[in-house]
Amino acid sequence: MVDNIQKKVDVSNIYLIHDGALDIPSLLALVSDQQLIDLTWDQRDTPPTGARVLLHLADEQIRELVSLSLEKQWEIGLLPHPKAKQVTRALGVKGNVADAFSHCLQSTVIEADALTCNDQIVFSSVKIGEVLTLNPYDTNHPPTRRSIFISAIKAMKNLQLKSYKLTTGGDQKIQLAILGIVVMKYTQSSLIRRSFSEELNISSGRLTLLAVAPRSILNFLWFLVRLLYPQKISLSHLPGAVGLIVSNRVLLEAPRGVDYLLDGRLISAKSIEFKVLDQKIRLIPGSAWIPREQQAQTKDKVKMGHLPVDETAQKLAGAPLPFFSHASEGEYRDLFVSLRENALPSTSYFVLTVLSVLLALTGLYANSAPVIIGAMILAPLMSPIISLAMGLARTDPPLIRNSLKTLSIGIGASLCCAIFIAWLMPLENLTTEMRARMSPTLLDLCIAVVSGVAGAYACAKEEIAKSLAGVAIAVALVPPLSVAGIGFGWGDWSMARGASLLFITNLVGISLAASVTFLVMGFAPFKLARKGLSITLLLVAVIAIPLYIAFVDLVEQGRIMRAIPTGQIELSGKEVNLRIIKVRSGTPPMVRVVLSSSQRLDEIHVDALKQLISERIGDTILLEAQLNLRR
Repeated sequence: MVDNIQKKVDVSNIYLIHDGALDIPSLLALVSDQQLIDLTWDQRDTPPTGARVLLHLADEQIRELVSLSLEKQWEIGLLPHPKAKQVTRALGVKGNVADAFSHCLQSTVIEADALTCNDQIVFSSVKIGEVLTLNPYDTNHPPTRRSIFISAIKAMKNLQLKSYKLTTGGDQKIQLAILGIVVMKYTQSSLIRRSFSEELNISSGRLTLLAVAPRSILNFLWFLVRLLYPQKISLSHLPGAVGLIVSNRVLLEAPRGVDYLLDGRLISAKSIEFKVLDQKIRLIPGSAWIPREQQAQTKDKVKMGHLPVDETAQKLAGAPLPFFSHASEGEYRDLFVSLRENALPSTSYFVLTVLSVLLALTGLYANSAPVIIGAMILAPLMSPIISLAMGLARTDPPLIRNSLKTLSIGIGASLCCAIFIAWLMPLENLTTEMRARMSPTLLDLCIAVVSGVAGAYACAKEEIAKSLAGVAIAVALVPPLSVAGIGFGWGDWSMARGASLLFITNLVGISLAASVTFLVMGFAPFKLARKGLSITLLLVAVIAIPLYIAFVDLVEQGRIMRAIPTGQIELSGKEVNLRIIKVRSGTPPMVRVVLSSSQRLDEIHVDALKQLISERIGDTILLEAQLNLRR
């Protein structure tokens, strides 16, 4: 309903229609300059047009009197009744009879829309299916976030979308698969009021329909968390599981019929028509009602585009809600066409691969990070890896085969170029940029996994596809491949082995993470992804063994470096400046340092430093010291 605040009406007679279970003398004592006329249910036609009529009746009796009140334009006020919980809850009526009676004598009258459901008046709401936390609640006993969360989790095992056809007042037709619908006019006593930043019944003459339609269990859980989050939801940015219709009329049709709750009463029908009547109810709201002046609106508002519609609705309807979302046919078709093209080798792919490797080799020899970053951006290897991930997720042999073929061409061309350049290049200096790609650890696997997630997500979302350049920089596929080629060209097998391990780590990590991401985004069912993911997980487990060993060594090296004093220290009575060059874990650990002093240093000072470091780390070390005389 929409509130239009009116001026107080001076009514000399107050009519009270009750069912006999009321202490009339106690109420007469509260009336001062007005006359209270009490009437029984059989005398309900007595009040004249425009009269102020208070009701102490059950829900069904009140509902029956609304049509008469619309005809005679009564000013309707409600008193708490044990059998009128639905109506009093909707209109904010709370407290005892005496307090509510005094409130009705003094309160301002508002004009409110009358909402009907199959020609029956709706006071609170109409609920279809499972709407979870969007249920109206009792003003006197509002639910807690904990109780809402627990009840929603319990409902998860029975989550199932059902197919409905909706037609709005503007004749817009929508085929949806929905978990639940709630239609209302009064949001005064609803959790909706606390969860959304705007009033849902924002304009006069319009009803509000909220549709809950999560595509998956994960989508449902995210909707639940978002709804219970302290920050309110804006109607312009609804959660993905919620749709909104604001209209003067909505027709809902279900092929197999539908059961619904009208103000708590269970009713069945083949179709349901919701309408906002032209006539207004002149209403005395309860003390818990917070009146708001609102503007009339003549246009419908429909926000259903992100819910399962048409073909997607037909697939999801009637089946248990999947754990992961299913992408729509349009999303899947566009992405799959793109990935199939990326999985095929082409002249431009070969040329860009060679150019990126040549650029990376130049940066590695020149020890230039910016040049290497340029090679990362230029490299096209990321595209066939993402195609391979989709092939693994869907167990698609042609896509896997084409992706591996394209990757093999790129890897082979890269290694050949790097080996050839290493033979021709007269420089054989191991630069910092080369050394940085020879000792991969679990950290590099984590980088690959995150990059795989980002790459798959960027490919699936056309609007953020430009982020693939950033992913390519983060995971750095070409530089380790180039370093491996240099290692083969120099005959340095340790160098080639370390760089190759880094490249394989990136390749497998990206493939696994991207496959899982496509699974979560609904581009592949789990039963298809199981085989491909199992193979990839096995490869990751094998690769993780040397990476874990390297990571443990890295942690040990960090512990030793933190234990070594640096800067100015005193050794055997002389001031010495200590600088760490290298720490290598092992049995025993090796420490390489530079000692500088204005006085001559000898083996006594080296032995003193070795003893100091050994005591600090609790282990014997092998110390290599360069002694410098500073003048």
